[in-house]
Amino acid sequence: MTWGLSTLFGRNLWLIVALIVLGQVVNALAYGQFIARPRLKQSAEATARGLQAVAEGLSLLPQEQRAGFVARFNARAAVGPDEKRRARPTLLERGFLAELAGQLGLQASELAWRREPSGLLAVKLPDVPFWLVVPSVQPAHRFARTWIIASAVSGALALMGAWLIQRRINRPLARLVDATRAVGEGQRRLALPTDGPAETAALARGFNDMAAALARDEEERLLMLAGLSHDLRTPLAKIRLASELLRDSMPAGQADRELLDTLDRSLHGLDGMLTQFLDYARASHPAEQDLPAVDIELREFLAETLALAPGLPQPTLAPGPAVHRRARPQALRRLVLNLVVNAQTHGAPPLELACGEMAGAAWIEVRDRGPGIAPARVEALKRPFQRGDAARGGVPGSGLGLAIVERIARAEGAELQLLPRDGGGLVARVSWR
Repeated sequence: MTWGLSTLFGRNLWLIVALIVLGQVVNALAYGQFIARPRLKQSAEATARGLQAVAEGLSLLPQEQRAGFVARFNARAAVGPDEKRRARPTLLERGFLAELAGQLGLQASELAWRREPSGLLAVKLPDVPFWLVVPSVQPAHRFARTWIIASAVSGALALMGAWLIQRRINRPLARLVDATRAVGEGQRRLALPTDGPAETAALARGFNDMAAALARDEEERLLMLAGLSHDLRTPLAKIRLASELLRDSMPAGQADRELLDTLDRSLHGLDGMLTQFLDYARASHPAEQDLPAVDIELREFLAETLALAPGLPQPTLAPGPAVHRRARPQALRRLVLNLVVNAQTHGAPPLELACGEMAGAAWIEVRDRGPGIAPARVEALKRPFQRGDAARGGVPGSGLGLAIVERIARAEGAELQLLPRDGGGLVARVSWR
């Protein structure tokens, strides 16, 4: 248990709490040493002088008058508010009795005392055969209680003030932590408020400048990637056209046709890679992220997307209830198609699409019966240009399919999970938070 010490807010708050508590302890010690003890000693001295005077007066009175004198003395000493009847003396009363015994020249154990019906204490001096009621120490007790309450209230107010001050200091740091986490998840168009103290405002401005520079650099890289992919489409189309013309004009020859078939497969692979490059560039482009989200019925949406799925084997749609979710249709369609292509390329039939909802969170799954992915490789395969050669059979590819899905999922407020499927295979799940 860390008790909040793992955070700067918790450490500073506990430090302030410790300092306030230490200050209150020092204050209590000072009160006891310089206020409570002198007051108790003064009260004990006055009481001791009174008891000694009573003892001397009793020695001068006739024997038959002594009991009446003591009764009148006790009645006068007992004037005041009734005290609570306690079996044992309080801490303040024990200190008073010990101090009184010292003033009378006795040991604390030598001073006999008892609790009177009124709640007051009565003592018996060695040479006096009567119980003498001593004045109440309740005023001193009330003063101590009032001081303790006042100290507790002031300490609580100081703690509340310290908490508010530390919370105010911690708020811009918490915003910075959230912003850096968002940048790490792929968001670039972030701006922290630059109001507040000069130090936090300078920190926010530095972060905003850094985020803007990262956004510009990434937009330039994506623009270059999209431009190259688009420009390569034209010569690729010409090569494909030339291949078809050669196929139609050449005489029947098995070797030549096999060579053209190999060329067509290579051109098809290049075209797929260029499509993935463009999808990767679109996934993070600001214009793409600014498109509005609409309400989508996921099962109907998946059925429409299956009609656009290229290649074989074709996946099937698992039965289930209708699920609604707000999302950008174009981006979500690219996400699903990339998962389908990944399953077609690296997995094995049967392929299955499913959607559902659990605890109010919607999810989409693409399932296959391929070799799956080793758990240690899952996070690496979500990064660009990482190919699952060891995990998914070494099938060639650009290494962008899962990176595209990961980037679109983050932009949609969802999370990509690559899970082992019961009975073998892989489950690629995109779940909204």
